Amino acid sequence: MIKGFITFQTLGGWNGKVMGSQKVIITTSKGYEYIGVINSKPSKDAKASIDKDTMFIDIGVDSKEEVEKLGIRQGDMITPYFEFSKMANTKYLLAKAWDDRVGCALCIDILKEIKNQKHENIVYAVGTVQEEVGCRGAKTASQIINPDVGFSLDVSIANDTPGSDTKLGDGKLGNGPQIHIFDGGTVGHVGLKNYLVDLAEELEIPYQINALPFGGTDASQMHLAHDGAPCISIGIPTRYIHSHASIIHKDDYDNTVKLMSEFIKRLNNDEYKKILEF
Repeated sequence: MIKGFITFQTLGGWNGKVMGSQKVIITTSKGYEYIGVINSKPSKDAKASIDKDTMFIDIGVDSKEEVEKLGIRQGDMITPYFEFSKMANTKYLLAKAWDDRVGCALCIDILKEIKNQKHENIVYAVGTVQEEVGCRGAKTASQIINPDVGFSLDVSIANDTPGSDTKLGDGKLGNGPQIHIFDGGTVGHVGLKNYLVDLAEELEIPYQINALPFGGTDASQMHLAHDGAPCISIGIPTRYIHSHASIIHKDDYDNTVKLMSEFIKRLNNDEYKKILEF
């Protein structure tokens, strides 16, 4: 800390190019909140990339002592400051942290959907910690639950904006949830993938297939628990992940709830054997 400016450590992969001049909230251990703005050391090269190590947060004080009087300590939480908005087409939803608030919301709505439905399963919905730094919460949760089948409900990369590299997939907002064949941490279970595709087509639920040579989700740890279990990731196509402002489509969200709820209602021992015997 120099003259009241605060340095910080990111959790997960943030691109420095999108962080400059963005507002953040620093929350102290006692719950006090302070607004700050991110900036970086000046560079003579206007085209130079921005290194996160050169960034700092300005909260409008002039000394380390002033920062300490505010109750701000090393390790306090820093979060993006951004408001939720519906866009011109109100099915497009703009907000911070869809990765992975959207997964938590999906879990809640899926549980609501199956609450009064008959099925033969015990369903666990877990909001895991530290996915961005090694899927650590998923590892401990999976050891406790020991699932027979697992899903990671997460975001996936939308490649529907100008200049997007469609070699990394052609995910488009509004075209349905993305079923992940593989990513940097998991090869999706083939039998589970086929079952989901057949189910989506039967119910006329739009879906997309996603495959990336990098990244990963909590499925990377779930499928390793105990004796292993068929696992796969279901992603909501999302623009501008790992930034202050990301966009999803409400139809993709609703169709994910439909697909997952119907899967749970139909799954029994016979259907489970079909998945394993692909």
